[in-house]
Amino acid sequence: MKLIIQKTFLLVFIAVSLAVAANPLLAQVYKTTDADGNVTYTDRPPEDGSKPVKLAPISIIEAPAYESKPKAGEEKGEAANELSLRDMRRNYKDFSIVSPQPEQSIWQPEQAITVGWSVRYELQPGMQVTIIVNGRPYATTTERLVPIGELDRGEHIVSAELKDVKNRKIATASPVTFYIQRPNIYNNRARPTPRG
Repeated sequence: MKLIIQKTFLLVFIAVSLAVAANPLLAQVYKTTDADGNVTYTDRPPEDGSKPVKLAPISIIEAPAYESKPKAGEEKGEAANELSLRDMRRNYKDFSIVSPQPEQSIWQPEQAITVGWSVRYELQPGMQVTIIVNGRPYATTTERLVPIGELDRGEHIVSAELKDVKNRKIATASPVTFYIQRPNIYNNRARPTPRG
């Protein structure tokens, strides 16, 4: 659009310039030579009665036409179908961890803990979710439920990142803190019966 406006402006400018320049060009041009041999060109008829000089026609050069090229790495059809980064971030802003629940205590340490994530829109082709456990990437997947095993007793933090096909971060789920509880074997030992 910008290119069309620039080309139109240029053509109008050239047309106006030629119209303004045409009036003096239509006037007669005279050539005179003085006693010392100096040549002078003027639009006023000289006193010696010299005839006007014939001038060559004005050269007109048309401005070249430029076509806009697609941006690097972008093809014409692909650009229209691909969502912008801003649109993707808006669509996936509700990306979150839904399992385990915040501050949840889990009493089944023998089994794998299931981390679940949710988002309103389906993932675009090539998008992936990275599950992060205790600050370290655990798995990269498109599955909504990811089993996590071998967690020690105590506090754990799980989060997730959603990335697009170009590996750009689209959304980050808020961290969820949960606890693994294990029975204490010392508390479960048989206690001696008091005598009395």
